[in-house]
Amino acid sequence: MFYLLLSIVSSVLIGNLLKLFQKDKNSSIYLILLSNYFVASLISFFQLNGVKVTFNLFDIIFAIFIGILYFLNFVIYDKNIKENGISLSISIMRVSLVIPLILSIFLFKEKFTINLCVGVILIIIAFMLMGNLKGKISLFLIFLLFLNTGISDAGLKIFEVFGKNNISFFLFILFLSAFFINLIVFLIREKKFYFKSILYGFFVGIPNQFMSYFFIKSLKQVQASVAYPLLGGGVVLGGILTDIIFWKARPNLKQCIIFFLLIVGVIFLNLK
Repeated sequence: MFYLLLSIVSSVLIGNLLKLFQKDKNSSIYLILLSNYFVASLISFFQLNGVKVTFNLFDIIFAIFIGILYFLNFVIYDKNIKENGISLSISIMRVSLVIPLILSIFLFKEKFTINLCVGVILIIIAFMLMGNLKGKISLFLIFLLFLNTGISDAGLKIFEVFGKNNISFFLFILFLSAFFINLIVFLIREKKFYFKSILYGFFVGIPNQFMSYFFIKSLKQVQASVAYPLLGGGVVLGGILTDIIFWKARPNLKQCIIFFLLIVGVIFLNLK
């Protein structure tokens, strides 16, 4: 559970850093992501010091595949924000935890108790309440975001079960793949260089690498059907708390209900 807590803290830190850096109107999210992926892959590479690596074809191909999905997820998320609004987009990304959840129960035969079922339902309801339906929405983009986020998240569990190599090797290939895809898109779409964005991405890349690293390690201690909803619920709870404490946001009734549902859901997930 300790590694899962570290992963949650890392994820909350990423959200707050991005919120801080995007106050700079000149910042480029593509450059931030580019630097972020580079730093994350660099950290993963240095973690390999003294670790024996075998060039397993599955590990390499699968890491490249998930790395591409990581970057595509940002592109799809960005399009969803423009078409469907930010609250609905975040809600869909959170609800996508049902994909790794179903995978864990039916493919990896994990136990699904009554307490776990109640906890997951409460957390999913809380995530659904986060979204606001306004005007016309693109169901196709919603489906793409749901599917892409769910598959990329489930990829960490799949590697934990079938991967033959060290976690850091997998993440090195994953983030390096995302970096090169991001670089190609940046050169085609923007080409404008802004040094501060590179610096911003450097700071984001550190917790980003550790978020994935600690989460995969947590899957060795906590079953995935518990870890995924706990991660999602913990990140949202952390986001609400940091908004109140650091960003001086005033919670409304809806946020209070979401907070309450998440707290109760997390409690049920931890009941034996």
